[in-house]
Amino acid sequence: MSQTENKKGFKGTGRMNVDTAKDWIHTFFFGGADVIIDYYADDFVFEDLTYFQTIDNKEDLHRAFVQFSNPQAAEGTSGTHDFDIIRYDGGLAGDHRAVMQPKPDRWTQEEWDQWTAEASLGGHRNDYDEWANITWIWRATHTDDEFCGLTGMKGKTTYVRGQTFHLYKNRQIVREYTQWNFREVAVQVGAYPMPEKFWLAK
Repeated sequence: MSQTENKKGFKGTGRMNVDTAKDWIHTFFFGGADVIIDYYADDFVFEDLTYFQTIDNKEDLHRAFVQFSNPQAAEGTSGTHDFDIIRYDGGLAGDHRAVMQPKPDRWTQEEWDQWTAEASLGGHRNDYDEWANITWIWRATHTDDEFCGLTGMKGKTTYVRGQTFHLYKNRQIVREYTQWNFREVAVQVGAYPMPEKFWLAK
């Protein structure tokens, strides 16, 4: 990455924008886990809903990222991965930050605690100064036979779209929610059927 691009990225100045998003995803891919974890504040929460990951320390974050952050499919990674930004939306933090809701009466406390605990982790944080919603595309050529419970994946290339929501403080990530469409991958390799588009007129 050139010096000019770095000035526009996380190490730059001014408002966060699509260039910081590109810096983040390209560093994740090309720079590797050793570099990208410094884009996260020491006090952070990372969540990938599809992977059932909730992480709040950099040691675990490094282990999570190293699987995907090497384009050459080096030993210890799960294949050749390529990520690119499709769309960026973002802005300054507004008046309504970290508005957490109490449990509605129709939920039991056990249900509520089980299904909201991880989403609420760090949810009280209201000291972020900017936010971003990033839509991206991921192409993976798999070197392992197994991926997320799917078998026979080795040598196959899959494509999926995902979204990441970021909260920033002083140009570092303090909260991240990521989600991507696992079913899209399963359909591509024949493990799941294509869903019927019942909403379309016959």
